[in-house]
Amino acid sequence: MLLAAAILASSAQSGAAEPAPPQTDAEAERCMTLSASDPASALKMAEAGLAQQGDQRRMARLQLCKGHALLMSGKREQAIDAFQLSVSEAERLQDQALLANALLLRGEQRGNDGQYADAIADLKRGYELEVKLGNVHNQNYALTAIANLYADSNVKDYEQALAYYRKALASGEGPHRLQNQGVAHFNIASTLEKMEQLEAAQQEFEHALAIDLQRGADADVAEDRRALAVVLSKRGRHEEALRLLEQALQQQRKDKDEDGAAAVQLSRGAALRRAGRYALAIPDLQAAHAHYSKGGNLRFLDKIYEELALAHAGAGNWHDAYLARGEQMRVKQALQTQLLDERSSRLRVQFHTEQTQRNNEALAQALAAANTLRRWQYAALALSLVAIAALGVMVKRQVTQARRMRDLALTDELTRLPNRRHFLELARSALAQAQRDGKPLAFAALDIDHFKRINDTHGHAVGDVVLQRVSHAARRALRPGDVIGRIGGEEFLVLLRAATLEQAVSAAERIREAVAAADCTDQAPDLKPSISIGVAAYDALAGTLELICKRADDALYRAKANGRNRVEAALA
Repeated sequence: MLLAAAILASSAQSGAAEPAPPQTDAEAERCMTLSASDPASALKMAEAGLAQQGDQRRMARLQLCKGHALLMSGKREQAIDAFQLSVSEAERLQDQALLANALLLRGEQRGNDGQYADAIADLKRGYELEVKLGNVHNQNYALTAIANLYADSNVKDYEQALAYYRKALASGEGPHRLQNQGVAHFNIASTLEKMEQLEAAQQEFEHALAIDLQRGADADVAEDRRALAVVLSKRGRHEEALRLLEQALQQQRKDKDEDGAAAVQLSRGAALRRAGRYALAIPDLQAAHAHYSKGGNLRFLDKIYEELALAHAGAGNWHDAYLARGEQMRVKQALQTQLLDERSSRLRVQFHTEQTQRNNEALAQALAAANTLRRWQYAALALSLVAIAALGVMVKRQVTQARRMRDLALTDELTRLPNRRHFLELARSALAQAQRDGKPLAFAALDIDHFKRINDTHGHAVGDVVLQRVSHAARRALRPGDVIGRIGGEEFLVLLRAATLEQAVSAAERIREAVAAADCTDQAPDLKPSISIGVAAYDALAGTLELICKRADDALYRAKANGRNRVEAALA
């Protein structure tokens, strides 16, 4: 948020040592008002006024307006120069009101450029001057700007940020009292959310929403609802969150605010994903992706790809989850490059400002300036080396993430065994190898006895633990080279390489005994899971994987029919 006409108007009315004539204040106020809506015209107005020379206070105020117009036009380096000149002139003229305004504008811009210590010094000094001058509006602006710096992701001094936000809230007076209170509550809530204090954040967002509803500020109400819904979603209150997000989306669409609508769809997609409604989350996330891709907004795209990967994984779309995670890594690399570019830009801004200040110094300081430039060159070289190292780390992380996504696509999430697709791929490969080499091969189909009864009696959470412990016990009982996979529910298949039917039956018996010995009494005192197993071997009559597995299944059914907790071999 930038100071506009109010800041300069207040400087004309707050008791400068020698007030400028009324027409001078009016001219500067018109210029500052225009700079917020039409910076190009304001810049022409300021430069025309500066070309006329005349009253020094008038010139200093027009210089401040020029800086604001340059800033609103995206010309940051020139704006900083103008703000610097305004500060110097205000100090020379002992114009406290103008100095306070210039310090606040320069301080906020220094914060945007990452010069946090200098920014906070400017803003605190400006705030102290505004207190002396009695300008409540600008005091609140300064307090909020200071708090925003402490809450910045590169500073993260959230306790200090909260202290200044609350100070701004306590001093909220004047014609914009309700608006200032709403903004303060919203900023406090956002900071508490960053601190993971979700219940407190919810209460503050609710305060902001109530105030903005009272004000009738529809755009602010929509943003309040979106932010409140995010916190409710994180707290597991999914239906309330989704209702608020629908209201916010309707308002953004009514206002034809495409950016606002896309932000709500991103938040709703994440809320649906948290609620386990993965299929419904994906269209919202894709709509947000379509919008933010147009402008290349990397920070939003990073979040969107992260949510898409989680939603696709939750829906079992492993391939799409892998692709989304890969896109997220690509965006993170681009963000890292952008960050390095911004740091280089900040160095250029800082160097340019220092160079401007040195223009009026003696020729003897030229050597010191050259040495300073050389140090910046070394700094730029060091940053380049850091960038190369960072990119290397990002590549390594991407490879690791790719491997992890591949493992997720091939592994059963609960038991960490090969899933159905992965196991069948391994089985077909082993069968083809056995056929080529003329070696024996066998399969065992196993099923947990009375598993539905376990779920119904003790609950699905206990059932999940039983699945995990049976899987662990069976896997430990396997011979080297054998593989067990979860096919679905409580059903498993075991691949027994180079095993005759007799050897396979012996191996299956070891697995059955290992499961019977598994201890689940910590879940329920009487809980003793067992398994039934059917074994079939590859031969000329059962030459396909499907036929072998069917024979093993038939043997499994006989094991269950014969009393369970036993091993049966396929009939010849």
